[in-house]
Amino acid sequence: MNRKQKISTTQTAIVVASTTFGVGVLSFPRSMAEAAGSGAPLMTLCGLAAALVPLWLIILLGLRFKGQSIFEYGQLLIGRWPAQAANLLLFLFFAVSSALSSRQFGDVLSTVVFRKTPIEVSIILILLTTAFSCRRDIVKFSFIHIFYFPFIFFPYLLLMLISLKRIDLLSLQPLLGNAPMKFNPGLFQAASLFLGSFIVTILIPYMKKPESALKSGTYGIFISGGLYILMVFSVLGIYGSEETKQLLYPTLELSRSISLGGGVLERFDAIFIIIWFVTVYTTLYSSYYLASFAFSKLFRFADQRLTSSFLLPVLLGISLLPQDVFRERNIVQSLEFSGLLFLTCYPLLLLIISLLRRKGGVTHE
Repeated sequence: MNRKQKISTTQTAIVVASTTFGVGVLSFPRSMAEAAGSGAPLMTLCGLAAALVPLWLIILLGLRFKGQSIFEYGQLLIGRWPAQAANLLLFLFFAVSSALSSRQFGDVLSTVVFRKTPIEVSIILILLTTAFSCRRDIVKFSFIHIFYFPFIFFPYLLLMLISLKRIDLLSLQPLLGNAPMKFNPGLFQAASLFLGSFIVTILIPYMKKPESALKSGTYGIFISGGLYILMVFSVLGIYGSEETKQLLYPTLELSRSISLGGGVLERFDAIFIIIWFVTVYTTLYSSYYLASFAFSKLFRFADQRLTSSFLLPVLLGISLLPQDVFRERNIVQSLEFSGLLFLTCYPLLLLIISLLRRKGGVTHE
């Protein structure tokens, strides 16, 4: 890859924000309502704070081992074979995550838009699109995120701002919820939305100012996290927590209920689905890219271009394994919990070992 081109601090923040705002936007308010009732916005905020821990750990490691990703400096710290085992787990996590994201994408299209179209067609199309995009280097990868970011951020922000005038503040009270919060599952679900921020491990070696990675990563999380909080706030403020629990895709229902220009533009949900497609693509793009990158490091390929094509049928097969949406949801929840645990503990272990053994450089702010 061409290391002469570099990624700026702003570009890194945009990639993190674009990656962490993804397929879960349609059903996330329902998950938070089930976990915390009217305290869902507070639960989302707690999840955002928890998500900063693994992000900061991976960035601190990246600053100590500049020019390398976790797939490389892990071998320096714990040895080749233990690191290869950890790299295999990282590959499996992002590969399965990519497959299930494409399956969720297919489920939504089959339910809402293309009801007579086999779900396999939708899954194959999104995987093909992503696989071809993964044949780009990391700098071009970041440019693709930057190009699509305005088409994600501003429409969602506009949707939430329009819905604010219909919010009933009584629906958001009490702030802590009517019943004790299901804190553990709710916190894990909220924090797992931001696991895509792991993408910074391969961005740091290409940054113009690697020392600003902590700032850019944090800004990226705050951008996507702010949208999630505003989304939960809007949905619960309009429908209330009990009704939100009954809605399959609360955010989509919210888009159906608004209009612009005194009714000139109705059925905003048609535009919303197009925007959501771009949102899913950018998130799937990052997880697919990470899976391809990890696979190339495992088997020592020159880059991820070949592996991205090789993984396509594998991910398609994994995406079709869940027999129904309920089993798929259970698998996703288990994957999110195990992923959050591993992506926190493994970087923490590496950071502790690097400090004890005095490996790597000194971090700078």
